[in-house]
Amino acid sequence: MTKAHNVLIIDDHIAIIESYERAFSYLSSNADFVFEIDTATSCDNALLKIEKSLKSDPYDLIFLDISLPPSKDGKILCGEDLGKRIRQLLSDTRIIVSTHHNNNYRINNIFNSINPEGFLIKSEAGFSNFVDAIKAILNNSPYYTKTVLELLRKSLMNNFNLDETDRQLLYELSKGTKMKDLPNTINLSIGGIERRKRLLKQTFNTTRESDLVLIKAAQEYGFL
Repeated sequence: MTKAHNVLIIDDHIAIIESYERAFSYLSSNADFVFEIDTATSCDNALLKIEKSLKSDPYDLIFLDISLPPSKDGKILCGEDLGKRIRQLLSDTRIIVSTHHNNNYRINNIFNSINPEGFLIKSEAGFSNFVDAIKAILNNSPYYTKTVLELLRKSLMNNFNLDETDRQLLYELSKGTKMKDLPNTINLSIGGIERRKRLLKQTFNTTRESDLVLIKAAQEYGFL
């Protein structure tokens, strides 16, 4: 009897989840695959299901949307942070990332932090891409859409990478958190935070601009 592959689809758009489910249904009907599918629409719900799976049958494959809203405690800011947590908890689980961001800076950052087995750009991915990605990953081959492959080539030409502290700082600034309150959520002194912010402004070429301009630039590059 064919062993079922345990799958978790994480996306806050029901229409996308349904598209993935149709792809799995197609493969079940037309190939020698069996799937047990679970879904989650938030970081908190996904993390609960992942931790629960550790006690019984861990997920074999996870579809992960990058543009998820933050967890309620603010510790997981987006799908990228959730992906890093998945790597810690489920080292053998294969991850297929999907995102609407299509710039090489953001994609490079996601590869550095998660290194997914599959990577889809939502604007170009459809039913056939979902089917091909699932088949490739289950056959131990990576699957990247054409745009991702091209952006990966470009990313080799730059060193644009933000770590978790950088992204946490950008997130807090976007919420309007005051400088005096930042050490409550970021494990740095005021001086350390100021240095980080200066480096971020240099990275985004907003050195002489306000924090609002920095936030806007970070949003345009897909980091917020």
